[in-house]
Amino acid sequence: MVSLPIIFVEATETLDHLINTLFLARVGVTELGAIAVADSVLLLFLVLPLGLVDGIQVLTARRIGQRRPDAVGAAFNQGLALVLLVCLGSAVALKIFSPMVAAWFVESDAVGVRLDGYLQIEAYGICFTGATFAYSALLVSMGKTRALVPATIILVGTDLVLNYLFIFGKFGFPALGMRGAAIGSVGAEFATFLFLTVYVWRRLDAGRYGFFRFRKLERRMTLLLGRLSGPIAGLRLLETLRWFVFFLIIERVSVEALAIANIVYTCYLVFRVPTEGFAETACSLVSRFVGRNREHRIGGVLRNTIGGAILATVPFMVVALFAPQWLVALFSHESDLLGQSSASLRVAAMAMLIVIPAEMWYTAVVGTGDTAAALGIEIVITVVMLGLTWFAAILFAWPMALVWMSLPIACLVCLTISYGWMKSGIWRRLEV
Repeated sequence: MVSLPIIFVEATETLDHLINTLFLARVGVTELGAIAVADSVLLLFLVLPLGLVDGIQVLTARRIGQRRPDAVGAAFNQGLALVLLVCLGSAVALKIFSPMVAAWFVESDAVGVRLDGYLQIEAYGICFTGATFAYSALLVSMGKTRALVPATIILVGTDLVLNYLFIFGKFGFPALGMRGAAIGSVGAEFATFLFLTVYVWRRLDAGRYGFFRFRKLERRMTLLLGRLSGPIAGLRLLETLRWFVFFLIIERVSVEALAIANIVYTCYLVFRVPTEGFAETACSLVSRFVGRNREHRIGGVLRNTIGGAILATVPFMVVALFAPQWLVALFSHESDLLGQSSASLRVAAMAMLIVIPAEMWYTAVVGTGDTAAALGIEIVITVVMLGLTWFAAILFAWPMALVWMSLPIACLVCLTISYGWMKSGIWRRLEV
């Protein structure tokens, strides 16, 4: 009952990207491709706030375990204040650097114009996004995760309505295309922020915990949150950069190739939703068994989570392998995109057989607390994936399906290194 709502929350970014992609596919190929780059850039500017959110979750959970309600409120209040400050800085930076990203990194002028227009509006939603994730972290640490289900429903429902109104210009609203998608995302984040603010204030005994009693920032707690959040933010930054550069490489092939890449990537994100839920469980259990000196049980945990994730993903894989045109048709009815996307989608679906065990063994490395090793693995797989993508797409100009082979190959490298690292026992050197 606790883990299912967590999966809902972890899927919010995927759902937002999925909704934007489905709507913008009806606008044009340029918008379909541009949203992939735009959302990658947005995630880059959310790395620091979301890293702080992870620190809030760890710290509030620790204080709850110590049965110190006043300390729970103090940790959350300072964490939320820091998140909002960092979000404000990220929003200003995004508005300043968005035109530069469009001009310097994107080759197509049409993609660059739409990218900048989208990000200029999305910048206003960064603070709402950071606060929403901070509330989610608090609710998870307190075990009050049921509220996350209606919060996700509100986000998705608001996003759908606003996208319909502002992308296509229905019921007298202006037809803004990709900028309309940005308005939908900002509006959805604002509605979710309001719901969770009221919920925390009214349902979590704010008086007892002292929520929203903001005081002067304490240097010690700020440093503690930074120490907890820093390594996780570094891992998140590297993963986000990997996909950002991947899309930039594909954009240099053609706008159509970028649109195909976004269709496949969006489906891949949906395929990964069960894996992320099981990985969250695996990370917690690995950390718990390491703390109890029961490392011999880690293998069993990973076998169970790998098996469960594969079973949960099989229905998606079957559809992608035997009827990929059904999925691709949701995004585009153009014959060229249907054919090329279908072949690439089959590659992404089969890749899940490697992605899932790779993700679980990599998560085990993170669960041991060996974030330095995890960062090293991220660097290796980033170099492998982007190197293969560059050679396949630019140097040899291979079809997109072969370009997507860089994903399973990189994950195979990740699986090999992570498995070897865990079996070597080198991570036992740490005292966490």
